[in-house]
Amino acid sequence: MKKIIFPLIAVLMLSACVGRDKPRKYYDEEEKLTNSALCPTRKNEAKWAKQTPREMLESNNIPSIEFEFDSTIIKHKSYEILDKVAEVLNTDSRIKLVIEGHTDPVGTNEYNDWLSGARTSAIKDYLVSRGVTSESIKTFGHGSRKPINATDTPEGRACNRRITMRFTTRPWRTVF
Repeated sequence: MKKIIFPLIAVLMLSACVGRDKPRKYYDEEEKLTNSALCPTRKNEAKWAKQTPREMLESNNIPSIEFEFDSTIIKHKSYEILDKVAEVLNTDSRIKLVIEGHTDPVGTNEYNDWLSGARTSAIKDYLVSRGVTSESIKTFGHGSRKPINATDTPEGRACNRRITMRFTTRPWRTVF
């Protein structure tokens, strides 16, 4: 009996592993993917990253913040942008910041909701560590519910993985 049960269990375990989805591939060329024709909303981000804090406030064009793959760890190159945002917020207490997080549809809705919210919280935490008052920042995690590209391609998914930020002076009750 043992000679039959152990091989049967081993076969079942192996078949379960074979049917699993492969992990999502990390694209080292994320900038190429998001700056493609499929993602026109990000075509000016390189130019926006060179703005002074004052220009950023006047244009309200804030480049998207990048994170390590499937993580809440902010990529090092995004800190310069966040420091400019903090400078804007620290110069005038009337200015507020809305941060919205988005993911691609890979993964469960629950996980994508958590990831998008956790990433916006990571940005808020960084800005607060730079002297910004937490009351001047609102965060929203939308998961994969608000895609800007409906194509199910690596480029389309990369375009949907984004953080959007905008300045406002309106009272919070009128923002959403």
